[in-house]
Amino acid sequence: MRSGLPVAVLAFLAVSCGGATVRLTQQEVSPSYKAGEFGCAGARGAVQVVVAGDSLATEASALGKAVTDAMQGRHWGPRTNFTTLDHPGVRSSYRVVMMFNPAPTMGGMRLCREEPASLPVVPTQHEIVLFSAFCRGGESMTEIKGRIAGTASPDNPAFAELVGQVTHALFPPDRRFEDEQNSAPPWLQND
Repeated sequence: MRSGLPVAVLAFLAVSCGGATVRLTQQEVSPSYKAGEFGCAGARGAVQVVVAGDSLATEASALGKAVTDAMQGRHWGPRTNFTTLDHPGVRSSYRVVMMFNPAPTMGGMRLCREEPASLPVVPTQHEIVLFSAFCRGGESMTEIKGRIAGTASPDNPAFAELVGQVTHALFPPDRRFEDEQNSAPPWLQND
């Protein structure tokens, strides 16, 4: 059984970014996740990133670069390179999946266990939803959804802020907030 926030929790974080508001929701942290796990995953200097879902009308390699560029330096832990490319430092048992506009009922384990390119997508015209999971093999260690209103393209600063905030929340430094706010870390607000 997983601890952390229940999947059904709707919590919101509003941060101003050039008029855009990023909301973070649906955070899950596996009981087997430890803060040092990201350090292990990135110890060789790189963490594999799989970008899937709605292409946002962008060529795949350009979208992948926009995502990984926005992820750099937005995490807790040792310096590492987030990459969609082959890299000798990638540990094959770890990866991050960043899926744009997934089906609303998508669970993090599906991101880790199934081929992300085959998962259902529900494009929207009024917001971008980003669902992300930090995977160890087929297990979701952490997962979080973020959303932003409007149709920000990957070269828009609001898009980079969405990816950056999701990345930051995907790698919690520890589990010290478990007993606060019904297991919610302080940056997530329950409605």
